[in-house]
Amino acid sequence: MKKILLLTDFSAASHNALQFARSIFSDTVADFHLLCAHPAEPNYLEGSKPVAKSTRLTHANPLHAIVTKLRREATNDWHTFRSSSLPGKALEVVEQVVKAEVYDFVVIGPQPDDDSTDVLFDNSAIALVRQLRANVLLVPVNAIARPIRQVVLAVDFANLKNCKLLDPVKEFVLLRGAGLTLLNIDTPDKKAIDIEREAHIRQFLLPIEPTIARLKATSAKEGIDAYLNEHPVDLLVTIPQRESRTDALTGSSVIHSSAHALPVPLLRLYDDGSNDLPHPINGLTNGDYAL
Repeated sequence: MKKILLLTDFSAASHNALQFARSIFSDTVADFHLLCAHPAEPNYLEGSKPVAKSTRLTHANPLHAIVTKLRREATNDWHTFRSSSLPGKALEVVEQVVKAEVYDFVVIGPQPDDDSTDVLFDNSAIALVRQLRANVLLVPVNAIARPIRQVVLAVDFANLKNCKLLDPVKEFVLLRGAGLTLLNIDTPDKKAIDIEREAHIRQFLLPIEPTIARLKATSAKEGIDAYLNEHPVDLLVTIPQRESRTDALTGSSVIHSSAHALPVPLLRLYDDGSNDLPHPINGLTNGDYAL
């Protein structure tokens, strides 16, 4: 069973994220946990139980109504729904929830700052994606719930230390019969992948035979943008490295400029730092592989 934590602020963006998540996991046994992180009471109201209770109910009641409707409208019994409403900042609340219970995915439907009345706007969404120790699925507000046919994996394959991080991608592609493209972007400071590591990645992905795409760009973000402009993509998957201060300031992150305006849904896989580095393979040369 997949456990999916979905952040909601009752906006159209978070509603669309819920519908998208239900669609792509329609053939998967899944437990959907709807979480609303709302502002805590000001200090001068602390200790006022009636006010605190009223605030909780303001968020808990709509959540309960949504879950009740989802249960009533469910066409199968392999999707379950529950909800929680907790006070605090989005990142802090979600970190607490993820620490207390393991989730396969955290789903966010970000929206523009100026249209948001709660916590799921650009800056908060970007902070969640960068800092949360979990796989995060960002769903643009204009994303349409439809079958996933083309998945693009855009990572620095030379620095991929643990192929098991790709488990969600492999499972997803095999279950849905989707096509997988490994996007390799050659940037000026990028090192070449060694033969053993590429062989290890290909072996891990079997029986999937991915398409290899490569292009040159000044940054990973520029390369990804260029590819998305020219190719149909239903889901983009990344494993971001730790950003330096320079990366943050120059906008080299894939999601730096605007989380709500992503051209396609983005799945960010969390890298826990573990590795399954391969042993050297004799007899292979750089001409044997293409990444």
